[in-house]
Amino acid sequence: MAVLLVATGITQAHADDLTQCSQSFYGGVYPEFTNTKLKKDTQALCMDGFAVMYSGVSRTPLWSAEHLDRTRLQQAKQIDREDSFHEESKLPKSARASLSDYSGSGYDRGHLAPNANMANRSQQYDSFSLANIAPQSPRNNRYIWRNIESATRYLTQQYGEVYTITGVAFTDKKTKQLANRVLVPSHFFKAVYIPATNQAGVYYAPNDESERIDVISIDELTTEIGIDVLPMLDSQSKSQAFDLPLKAGESSDTPEAPVEEPEWMLFVWAILEWLIAQLQA
Repeated sequence: MAVLLVATGITQAHADDLTQCSQSFYGGVYPEFTNTKLKKDTQALCMDGFAVMYSGVSRTPLWSAEHLDRTRLQQAKQIDREDSFHEESKLPKSARASLSDYSGSGYDRGHLAPNANMANRSQQYDSFSLANIAPQSPRNNRYIWRNIESATRYLTQQYGEVYTITGVAFTDKKTKQLANRVLVPSHFFKAVYIPATNQAGVYYAPNDESERIDVISIDELTTEIGIDVLPMLDSQSKSQAFDLPLKAGESSDTPEAPVEEPEWMLFVWAILEWLIAQLQA
């Protein structure tokens, strides 16, 4: 894996102990670096509702981890979106991304742990921290990624709970930068583990306008990015890619769609509504 990174001098003084947010990880164990070069200037952050491994080299998260269940998603539906993008105060100023880095860049501020998964205002606010944000191709963010985030929530509703690790990769020989500070990922990924079936798969997409996305195994992801995102998973589950849906509802177990009313019935209802309106006039 080719990674062009420059040192920023981040310190570990403000790093969190990820055991404090072990509920975000399957088996309570967070991802492990298999490429130790990626550890340079990293900082662990326990956010409200998710956990982050932040890189002061790229000034982006390397991954964000969440445990999703039906209750959390039901609570998340009750709150509307309030955009509050902000610098992360837990990080040294020298290592932080800033709002100005993204201004006029042509890239979206792409969430790793998505706002729509957040069950309360505190979690939502933390999801808009730039420690959870990476430069993302607009079409990738608004179409491909939006679909797979919905599909992941669908899987949560279907199976009761899932663990997800969403992250970025830097595999290009030459890495783009925003404002000569923030590195632009070559790829985005979302690893999904379903405890009910002991199956896992990974959405893996180039960070461009191609709308391409592959579904790969955990082992294949580890080879690509140098991180084992689910170290507690057994070898068979890591080696086999679960056939993840690309849109919500795309599954052999999908409930049948509701039967549409025939056209003549719709016509009858229209007449009845008109008659009621006349009587009430």
